[in-house]
Amino acid sequence: MSNLGLIMWILVSFGITMAISWTSITEPLRNKAAKINPWIGKLIRCPICLSFWVGILLSLTWYSPTGIILGDSFLSLGATVLLFSTAWKLALSDEAL
Repeated sequence: MSNLGLIMWILVSFGITMAISWTSITEPLRNKAAKINPWIGKLIRCPICLSFWVGILLSLTWYSPTGIILGDSFLSLGATVLLFSTAWKLALSDEAL
């Protein structure tokens, strides 16, 4: 996979993670999951936790950038931590937001 493909994989992973764990459109899903099983509710509300599993899902269904499923899960987790932390820092320092 090219560098562009790797960047796309990371952004897809980050996008899925954030869409599930933070957006208002998936809030009913998160609430329902928490009622069914509190552990799953916590898992899908935590972007860092969820990104690990999203990496596995992407590895199994789309492409494995590292060639190792566990490596992909940690790649997804690490990229999400970096992107989420950067976005959070930018949002906190921007008075317009």
